[in-house]
Amino acid sequence: TFYRKCGFDQEVKHNESLYNNVSFEPFECEEPKGYISDNTLLSTWRVIYWLAQLLTWIVLPMMQSYSNAGDFTPTGKLKTAFYNNAAYYGTYGVIFVFLVFYAVGKGVSLSFEHLKILLISASNTWGLFILVVLLGYGLVEVPRQLWQMGNREYRINKAYFDIDKLSTDRNDAEEAVREVYFEAKDALNILQNQRGLARHKAQVIVSKFPSDFVDELNQSKRSGAEHRFTSNSVDSNIVSNDKYLIRLHKRVIDSIQNYRRTQAQWRASIDTALYLEDVEQAERTGHFDQRHSIKLPFEIPELILFLWHVHLKRFLFHAVGAFCIFLTLLIMWSECTFFIVSPQLSLAARIINIAADGSHYKYIQIITIVLISYLGICAYYTVFKLRVYRYYHLDPHHMTDENSLLFSAMLICRLTPPICLNFLGMIHLDSHITSGAGFGVETQFTKLMGHLDVLPIIARGINIYLPIFIVLLALGTWFRLGTRLMHSLGIDQFIDNDDITGEMVQGGKSFVALERNRINRGRARDDRHKRWSEKTTTSNRGGETKLMPKEYDDTTPIMEYQENPAFDGNELEAGSSDPSFHQVPLASNQDNNEEDTLLDLTGSFHHYVSDRRKDQHPTPSNIFDDL
Repeated sequence: TFYRKCGFDQEVKHNESLYNNVSFEPFECEEPKGYISDNTLLSTWRVIYWLAQLLTWIVLPMMQSYSNAGDFTPTGKLKTAFYNNAAYYGTYGVIFVFLVFYAVGKGVSLSFEHLKILLISASNTWGLFILVVLLGYGLVEVPRQLWQMGNREYRINKAYFDIDKLSTDRNDAEEAVREVYFEAKDALNILQNQRGLARHKAQVIVSKFPSDFVDELNQSKRSGAEHRFTSNSVDSNIVSNDKYLIRLHKRVIDSIQNYRRTQAQWRASIDTALYLEDVEQAERTGHFDQRHSIKLPFEIPELILFLWHVHLKRFLFHAVGAFCIFLTLLIMWSECTFFIVSPQLSLAARIINIAADGSHYKYIQIITIVLISYLGICAYYTVFKLRVYRYYHLDPHHMTDENSLLFSAMLICRLTPPICLNFLGMIHLDSHITSGAGFGVETQFTKLMGHLDVLPIIARGINIYLPIFIVLLALGTWFRLGTRLMHSLGIDQFIDNDDITGEMVQGGKSFVALERNRINRGRARDDRHKRWSEKTTTSNRGGETKLMPKEYDDTTPIMEYQENPAFDGNELEAGSSDPSFHQVPLASNQDNNEEDTLLDLTGSFHHYVSDRRKDQHPTPSNIFDDL
């Protein structure tokens, strides 16, 4: 666009020189690398936009309904998805027809091209208002969260609060999946003697449950006490009904997705709290325990790990947060002044124009990518932060369900054109905004999408309402008015210096302490097993079996001591009169390189039994031989 503007300015000056009969010195317009012609660029935008609209309004909603359908065949799932979206599409169709008749009644000429631009502009304008709401929250909350990530006390208290709050959702999810599992199991027991598709569908339903959850449930005595077999009280005709099995299948899918989501969030929250406790402990002791941090394929020196996790990461969060604060202020000012062309008050527009004056196309691309990426981050952060979308959550380690992934894809397709259109207006590349400045060139994007002021009702107030909405929402987010309102309504929110928040923080801390104790017990058990395995390890050297240094050998039969020719009963009598007859070696001897010593039946020490032969007594074949 700036390259074509350079050619447009050159042509204007050439015409002025001809009109004024003065000499004209042409200047060279540097063509950017990777330049694409207007026709190619317009065709590319047309393909991208209409494919995105097809995905947004038809394909992705159908896929979302298909993934949530409880039918057992692809055809049945497609029918359910079509019926679920029929009302959705029908409502939009009725509104569209009403608006068309209204426009015709007002004498508006509705050619195909004009109607297409009108629909695109209306869709983008609606998306723009949604974008304003999202940006009003995200532009303030993203920098604040990044800055608070460097505040260790805030992070660990927030982690405790989230764990206590998530514990209720986790228990509800476990209870729901337990109930639906017992119902599905009862249905399978009722249909086990029947033939046909009903029993196969019941088997499919039961197979949906995670194997680890089923094993834990079957081994739990509590679950067996809670559940009673209900086959006598349920009619087999109802259970074999296809509609009942479809509804049950749908409930199973929803409950399992919710169960997996809460389990993933719980595990992530616990790991975060354990890591923050380790960092807090490292700050006091000077040693960082990296067992709860991210495992790397290579080893890093302990000092570097300590400096990174305790000091450098906090500084990095503050630096990134400060940079995001700068971007927020720049975008907020540009959003509030984008409609003022002369003088040019939009900071984003001034920065872009300075780079364009020197034909620094690479800098234009870098600045554009940074600003659009930040707008996208703030918008989508808001989407997944709001509790309205609590059932759509992106979790790592392949724990995100299909419904959340498809919902995210729909939002990307739906909000991308408004973000780009808003950005073009902010940097004064919307020709309707810059018409008074004589820019003279229109981008191929706005040529296809239209402009923000195509709709008359929008054109009269967008320059006033858009900045006001952004400023009001940003101020409300800064003072946390929404959080305080929800807290006053009884919805748990993290608020400093609040009694309820303090109780939930203590509750989350207790959960983390229990989890840490469980992990420590497991590690201690593994260490004991490892030590015992090392003690009982033997190595074959020169064809003979040599015992490794240890306190005693629990694999050698006790009777071997009596059968050994080097052993006689006189030593027993002599040993029984020894004051140290019943003494046991200290545990510290395990770590010393002392001579092997073993206890016989009476407790006497013998240093020569390590040379005995294994074939003097048969090896034990069961636990009674060991005893």
